[in-house]
Parts: sequence; structure tokens; C-alpha cells
Amino acid sequence: MVGSIMEGITNYFLSCPLLKDGVFRVNALGSEPVEYALESAITSPVVQTYIDGSSIRQYQFNFNSRDAYSMDRIMAIQNESFYEDFCSWVEEQSMAGNLPEMPEGCEAQALAVLAPGYMLDATMENAFYQVQLQLKYYKEARREA
Repeated sequence: MVGSIMEGITNYFLSCPLLKDGVFRVNALGSEPVEYALESAITSPVVQTYIDGSSIRQYQFNFNSRDAYSMDRIMAIQNESFYEDFCSWVEEQSMAGNLPEMPEGCEAQALAVLAPGYMLDATMENAFYQVQLQLKYYKEARREA
């Protein structure tokens, strides 16, 4: 059992076999490659509320990375290929029911790619990429003691 949704998501992506050796952070991305970071996104969390107070919710977040970059065609294709493979891995894991561990009272239902990897910023040495994701989950109603 994890203490927060972000902890569960972090543990989940640390197990991704596609990630290269590098620094993995939450809500912070350094300036040198290779680094990865998760950051929460702004969204309304409740999708649907049931009469008993339980709900279907969403947790939107971004998977960011800083990778080596140049105008070299081969390197650009390698970076783009990583994000194609990464998004496929997320989709395959979700379809197979392999989802992040959740805090008590919550159960992950699906993990979806909202926007595939795209470059947000680049210099002649490195680039900042982002994938937008959504975790849908069920949250039990709080029980009064």
C-alpha cells in the first residue's frame, strides 16, 4: 500500500524497462540529460459520484524528460522512437491490468495517454519532452466511525 497517488505512479514508472539510467524526480526536471520527472496537472478530479459517496476519479499528470538532442536526424528519430515505445508500453500495461498501486480506499482502473511525447523546448545539446497521462480510479466513500 502506498501513501499517495503520486508515490504509486512514481513506483510504477520506475519499473518501466524503457527508461535509461538517469535521475528520476517528482515536480522538478534538471537541465542535464538524462532526467525524468513526474508532475501533477491541473484537472477536476471527480468524474462521477455515486449515491453512496464513492466516485470515479481522474488524476492527470505529465511524464517529462530531458534527453540529449542535436539536429542530427538519427538522434531525433531515436528520441521520437522512445516516446512511441513509451506510449505503447503504457497502453499495453493498462490493457493487461498492470496499473499503479494506490492508497487505501482507491483502486486504479485505467492509465491512458492523453498526448504522446512531444518536444517543448530544445537547445543544441538537450531537449525537454512531455507526455500527458491520465489515471482513472475508483475511490471508496469515507465511512464515519
